[in-house]
Amino acid sequence: MEKETKEFKNMMSAIAKWVKKHDGRVNFVADFIAFDKKIDIIEDRIIAYGPKECIKLSMKEINGYLKEEKEDFCNW
Repeated sequence: MEKETKEFKNMMSAIAKWVKKHDGRVNFVADFIAFDKKIDIIEDRIIAYGPKECIKLSMKEINGYLKEEKEDFCNW
C-alpha cells in the first residue's frame, strides 16, 4: 500500500468527522489527483461514501456540470 501523505490523512479525518456529525446520512464523491510539472500523476485517490443511488446521482450531476462548463479548468 502506498504511503499516505499527512494532508490526505487530514482530509480523511475531516470527512470522517463530517460523516459522524450527520450520523452517516451523507453522500460524498471525490477524486484527489496530484500532478508533477510534466502533468504526470504522482498521487491519486478516489473516494465514494453513501448509498449507491446517491453516488450515481452525484456522478450524473457532475457529468452535467462538465458538459455545461465552457473552460478547460473547473473550479465549482
